Amino acid sequence: MKIVKKDLNPSHIEDLGINTLAMMDEFKIRELPVVNGDNKLMGLVTEDDILNMDDIQKPLQFISNKFKNKFIFLESHMFEIIRIFSESQLSLVPVVNRENHYIGYVRPFDVIQTLGEDHTNDLKSIITISMNRKNYTLFEITRLIEENKGKIVGLWNNMSDEIIIINLLIATNNINIIIKTLERYDYNVTRTFIEKINVNNNLDDRFESFLKYLNP
Repeated sequence: MKIVKKDLNPSHIEDLGINTLAMMDEFKIRELPVVNGDNKLMGLVTEDDILNMDDIQKPLQFISNKFKNKFIFLESHMFEIIRIFSESQLSLVPVVNRENHYIGYVRPFDVIQTLGEDHTNDLKSIITISMNRKNYTLFEITRLIEENKGKIVGLWNNMSDEIIIINLLIATNNINIIIKTLERYDYNVTRTFIEKINVNNNLDDRFESFLKYLNP
């Protein structure tokens, strides 16, 4: 995964709380990954976790029950990363391999920058479709989008017993026609997020807007 950063050393389970706070301040982050002696991820410790310690001169192991169990695998899809950021509002997410060894981390603006690298002449549009599960046909949805000069960059969905909600990230300059076509085929487009992604400007603002779309 090309967006994984390795310039930040994780905290060790035996590091003192006060030293971990100093590192957070240096890198302007609110959380830090914590590893054990085998470099296996123990979780994320937050600034508030440390400040609420009885004594910040004690090792992090005294608050290990407070660590957040949030991470992604090295081969995780971009939309899995987006889902974790949207659900937890983290300043970074640790990246591990299948043996749970710490590899690096991902920050929110890295996600937006990556989304803007491909199809740079196209708008990045996200649409949300709600439908009955028995009527769900990804092949038809893909066909309708591609016939109208769009390309699905990624998708993720939420399912209940009867309803499926699909979020589609589409590269296109033709999103209004795509929406009208989907609605003509009785797909219920419930929300849209349309923005030209400029990788050189306001990445944090754009990611914040993106998260507001995911969590209305």
